[in-house]
Amino acid sequence: MASVQQSVSASAVRATATRIITPRSILLGLTSVVLISLIVPYFQYTMASSQLGADHLHIGALFLAFAYLVVFNVVLARWKKDWALTPHEFVIPLVMGMAASGLTTNGMGAPFISTLMAPYLLATPENQWAEYFYPYLQPWANVTNQGNALTWLVDGIPPGASIPWSVWGIPLFWWLTFIVPVIFMGLCLVVILRRQWVEHEKLVFPMMQIPLAFTRGMESPSRIPAFLSEKRFWIGFSIPFCVMMYNIVGFFTPVVPQFPYFGSAPPIVFGEGFPPLEINFRPAILGISYFVNLDVLAGFWVFYMIGIIQVGIAHRIGYDIPGRDNYTSIHPMLDWQNMGAFILFVGWGLWRARFHIRAVCSQAFGRRSDLDDSDEMLPYRVAVFGFIGGFVYGVVWLNQLGMSVPIAVFLLAGVFIIYIGVSRIIAEAGLPYVRSPMIAQVLVFYSVGSANLSMSTMTAMAQTYGPVSEIKSTFMPAFMQAAKLSEIGARWQRGLGWSLLSAAVIGVVISLVWTIYLGFDLGTRQFTNGWWFGRIGSTIPYNETLTKIRDPFGPDTSRLMFFLVGGALMFLLMTLRARLPGWPLHPLGFFLSYSWPARAIVSSMFVCWVIKSIMMWVGGIELYRKGQPFFLGLIFGVVTGVVISMFVDYVWFPHAGHHIYGID
Repeated sequence: MASVQQSVSASAVRATATRIITPRSILLGLTSVVLISLIVPYFQYTMASSQLGADHLHIGALFLAFAYLVVFNVVLARWKKDWALTPHEFVIPLVMGMAASGLTTNGMGAPFISTLMAPYLLATPENQWAEYFYPYLQPWANVTNQGNALTWLVDGIPPGASIPWSVWGIPLFWWLTFIVPVIFMGLCLVVILRRQWVEHEKLVFPMMQIPLAFTRGMESPSRIPAFLSEKRFWIGFSIPFCVMMYNIVGFFTPVVPQFPYFGSAPPIVFGEGFPPLEINFRPAILGISYFVNLDVLAGFWVFYMIGIIQVGIAHRIGYDIPGRDNYTSIHPMLDWQNMGAFILFVGWGLWRARFHIRAVCSQAFGRRSDLDDSDEMLPYRVAVFGFIGGFVYGVVWLNQLGMSVPIAVFLLAGVFIIYIGVSRIIAEAGLPYVRSPMIAQVLVFYSVGSANLSMSTMTAMAQTYGPVSEIKSTFMPAFMQAAKLSEIGARWQRGLGWSLLSAAVIGVVISLVWTIYLGFDLGTRQFTNGWWFGRIGSTIPYNETLTKIRDPFGPDTSRLMFFLVGGALMFLLMTLRARLPGWPLHPLGFFLSYSWPARAIVSSMFVCWVIKSIMMWVGGIELYRKGQPFFLGLIFGVVTGVVISMFVDYVWFPHAGHHIYGID
């Protein structure tokens, strides 16, 4: 009888999900995925325009979801009310677009393609890549210049010639057999952690306040989000929007001077050897930060200033650690201190979730559990065994690439620790520009020592900089934010999970193939994204690895010492926060101190901290709620202005656009 009841219950859940996730919502979601996967790379690579795939705000997905809302709920609903989108039908296209957006350019497409094409294209007698790397490159995982597959990609294909897809096809296929399981493993982790973060800890998810605000009022008679009728929203909207429209006029004539939208104030320098304090005003950051807890905002700017002081003192006394890697911070001392704090932060969070994780695993292994996974994007059994199976497969795949099994385990573990940490940062602080203190490859190199790594392992590790390096954006934070949005209704999460996975996979395939096509059509030499296809970012993995090969070293004790110091300080800060009610500084800011994305947004977050502190002191939570529409308007004013600017670039300034959004 129990099994019959469970079967009926499961059938009811599936039926409900089917009714909520309509064919129309899936079609709109796939439309968003295709448009984002084509438009974002095109504008970033060929138009010198804004970068929509280099952060976690996902402007393209937000704007398309808003466009669907206008078409269906404002225009078409005038003739027939049933044509209006429901909240679920609004969310599905949004989250599918978000899942694809982070993988289009900086999150996957650009670093992966440029790293894949580099070994057989950029090897010279001077850099000695052929001597050191060629014996260990696997033919099935690398693109050679057979049939001018690389030369034409850089210079453009000659008239009458055809694209040598066969040369690219095999490496792309085999790399996708690694990339897709990694994406699936990210979804599995989100399913395992969702209840802990969303329901137990009730994390804020500041960036999701925009779509959540849109869903409120969509089922009212007007079918229009309630906040769109608020005058405060349109005041906030008009501030960045009007400035951006004014600047667009200046695109056409030098008579109209550009308003320094991003803030071009000279940086503040505290003394010789001290890093400068950069001054920027970013309305979108101000708007998102309004929904961040005050202790997170305070911790962010206070620890940032401490980082400046720490690096300045190190410079003044002449303390340095030899060697510096890209995708880290300004000083190895700070890099490793922050990484130790970052890993302790992730570990602390997993320790807090230990009872929940234990219950999830118990249910997955068939033991008794009180957890109900019917409102999760995947069954817990699929999530747990999916992650375990995917991890084992990833280790085997990397081993076939040439990496030793222990290092493959270390690297993959580091990658997913970083994915979890960045997802947590975005869930708590809502930072669209954020990355880990260092990438997993750097962590492995200095922890183990290049003298203890084989040539085959180091060659394989250099090749992983493209697909699993978490440089500016990635997929797992988008999955976790979608999990937050799943709470707008019950019994529809199953369809949401598979929609997300499909969107990410379709998006990454389209963006990779589209990037290659654009290269052959125009020549990557003409791409306006100078970092990746201007032979800088593509050479970093191999040049930095070769430096470590030529000058071998053991485990770097100086770096590891600061790693332990950072972990110990983070433990102290987390303990103070847990033990002292009202502790004003969230430890999250400690490991972000003076990273590049932090430098670009700290002044805006400080301004928001001042504004929000005053508002809470004067009017409390009531005044804070009244201010929400204004700050939502700031965010969406930026979103709309960026899209209009890109349209103007496309029509009037092809290949000579204006980069008004995105951090290089």
